Amino acid sequence: MGQIARELGQTESCFVLRPDAPDADFRLRWFTPVVEVDLCAHATIAAYVCLVREGRISVSSEVVAIRHQTRRGTLGVWVRADDDGRPSVLMSVGVAALREAPDGREGIARTVGLSRDALDPALPVAIDDASARVIVPVRRLADLLELRPALDAIREYSGPSRLTRFTLFSRETIDPGALVHVRHFAPANGIPEDPVTGTAHGVLAAYLDWLGELGDRREFAGEQGHALGRPGRVVIHAVREHGRLIDVRVGGTAVVVAELRMFLP
Repeated sequence: MGQIARELGQTESCFVLRPDAPDADFRLRWFTPVVEVDLCAHATIAAYVCLVREGRISVSSEVVAIRHQTRRGTLGVWVRADDDGRPSVLMSVGVAALREAPDGREGIARTVGLSRDALDPALPVAIDDASARVIVPVRRLADLLELRPALDAIREYSGPSRLTRFTLFSRETIDPGALVHVRHFAPANGIPEDPVTGTAHGVLAAYLDWLGELGDRREFAGEQGHALGRPGRVVIHAVREHGRLIDVRVGGTAVVVAELRMFLP
């Protein structure tokens, strides 16, 4: 699978297998060209769109509940046909446990290639240890879009810190209907920049809720990929129980643009 992912050269490749867990319908594994990762949303959405296309899953306007086995445990997925008849996929990514980054804001800004003043002064730099992610709030959308990431510095920082994912976001957006604009860099994982990162949006939902910035909002949209000329949109659902965030679900749909047959020795 690692060799196939390197050959395909995508940010992540998703592999669908028979499950080992008795409560799962499928088993999913995800590989970058360099490493296996625990969870990936956009490749999962693509996988389920393909499973529908291949007739492995039948969908209608009614939601079909599915469970898939991952290295993070068995997680829920919900698939239905949208108003245009396309498969719409929603997947659980859990609620990230966050802490404020111990490094100074100036050091983090310098690592990613920004000035300290470019960071949003109202929001902290935070860390999600489970996904080895740094969350960096940027004040202005223009600074985020114009950023040329310091990939060597990010890779060097990732070594001793073991923090391999850098999710940068701004509350200024291109689409007024979106809540956040995101850019995501993980060069240590073989991903210089990811065009769309569903798991990053899921962590951002937990981040905004952690800071009280999400309010009672149960659904919002994020945008990403414009800096690469590959714009995408992610829908995020905040699932609450007695006002407390108990799950985050991210979703969207996908379009098949290529199909290939691979012969293995």
